[in-house]
Amino acid sequence: MTKILRKKRIRFSLYFFLLTLILFFAVCINIPFAKLNDFFSNSYATMSELKTLKDSHYFGPIISIDICENYKMVNTTSNNNYNYEPKITFKLFNLIPIRTQKIKLIKEDKVILGGNAVGIVLKMDGVMIVGSSSVIDEEGKEVDALKSGDLKLGDIITEIEGNKINDVKSISKIINIEENRGKILNVKGFRNKKEFIAQVKPIYDNKSETYKLGIWVRDDASGIGTITYVNSDSRFGALGHPICDSDTKSIINLKEGELFDCSILDVKKGESGSPGELKGFFMHGKNEQGVIEKNNNFGIFGTLNNDSSFLKNYKEIEIGSRISAKPGKAKIRCCLDSNKIEEFDIEIIKTNFQNHSNSKSMVIRVVDKDLLERTGGIVQGMSGSPIIQDGKLIGAVTHVFLSDPTKGFGIYIDWMIEQ
Repeated sequence: MTKILRKKRIRFSLYFFLLTLILFFAVCINIPFAKLNDFFSNSYATMSELKTLKDSHYFGPIISIDICENYKMVNTTSNNNYNYEPKITFKLFNLIPIRTQKIKLIKEDKVILGGNAVGIVLKMDGVMIVGSSSVIDEEGKEVDALKSGDLKLGDIITEIEGNKINDVKSISKIINIEENRGKILNVKGFRNKKEFIAQVKPIYDNKSETYKLGIWVRDDASGIGTITYVNSDSRFGALGHPICDSDTKSIINLKEGELFDCSILDVKKGESGSPGELKGFFMHGKNEQGVIEKNNNFGIFGTLNNDSSFLKNYKEIEIGSRISAKPGKAKIRCCLDSNKIEEFDIEIIKTNFQNHSNSKSMVIRVVDKDLLERTGGIVQGMSGSPIIQDGKLIGAVTHVFLSDPTKGFGIYIDWMIEQ
């Protein structure tokens, strides 16, 4: 009986030891293998980051990486900051290749750090339908063009009968010229970023004795935001999200835009259910700082003037791609008083895995008592505020939680610099 018990104890101890050993190796292997998810076909990194990963044993003793530096330039646009795609090879025990892939290399390791408040003016390519107005026709009937026609709220009209629509006044002028009066006209434009052609018959308005489409349109937009970075070519990125029309929430189809020096005069504090905002002042046509060339899902982008005040007394900072971003302490930079740039403490609560561009890359929380006292947290106008962690620019503030203004989203700097 004693021998049987002893054998059972030995067998149990052996099973326990083997199970512990298996679990140990599973954990040791799983952690570095899970970290491989940080790398995919759309991964970005600076060369210094790749070399740091190689030297610091990022994957532990089990997985190592080799960097092939004999890479060739790939075809990109002249403004693209990702000109090289080196290959990296992941090896098991520094011997067995388990994966090889390209990674998009950020050409510059450093940029000029932003935080400047800016005034933004965008001129649309065409005009956007933002509402409708009833027109009394020749029979005395009230006609609503958006209810009875082929045009919809948010449509961008670029041409009527082959004539370019440059501004609000263009529509009335074109539909009232002799050859177009009272006829069904071809209207060309964009709906949800897709081109469309519609046939529309203008309505004769008895009151004004002119033909009308019965729509309200807008040809420009303006607002306040924050510069995130400026690269060595004086190209800037700001906001981290698109500028949309306030009525339709559609992205402004940009024709041209300007950037102006802006002075913050006051702050409306954010509260649960009510977002706050920075209240600033800038003059259209005065103290122009640069031109805006892009307005897309990841912000506004363009080129600063050579004499821009944003290029004076600047501070350089190293870029940190998504690889460098992690939960923990961080800082943001923004203007709350005049043109003074200040730094405030935040906490990165969560970093999201993203193999495709997205403006909600990480969740952040304001922990700085001074910032909470002055703004209540994140407010409108702070979009684009640089997020700094471990001395690197890793992203920008993009959104605030309506239910809790102390929290918000940030975008990885990867997705912005790619533009």
